[in-house]
Amino acid sequence: MGGLGFPKSARLLERAEFLATREGGQAFAEGPLAASWRPREPSATRPDAGMGPAVARVGLTVSSRVGGSVVRNRVKRRLREAVRLELAALPAVDLVLVARASAAECGVVEFRSWLRRAAVRMHQGAGR
Repeated sequence: MGGLGFPKSARLLERAEFLATREGGQAFAEGPLAASWRPREPSATRPDAGMGPAVARVGLTVSSRVGGSVVRNRVKRRLREAVRLELAALPAVDLVLVARASAAECGVVEFRSWLRRAAVRMHQGAGR
């Protein structure tokens, strides 16, 4: 089942990475998610991480506005699964996804559909 993982090397894990992406990138909000993204530079690739320059890195944020801890964790699990399945189709960007209140009712299928539309939007934005 190669190629369908969501390894740590494909995640934004540090606060500084989240802030740099949100402050230095482009953003849009649509439906259950808001996104901030910026193109990845080849120098941003760490050779020890074992990933090539064309891999997206994704960070997820689900605030208490979405619901209690059970709801937030359910949204995070569904969102992680959607990202795992769509990671190969995303452009080479650092991407921060923020769940909005309506994300509590969404499933993996809706998140995957949103990610596919977002990938097209990011591809178009990178060409500007």
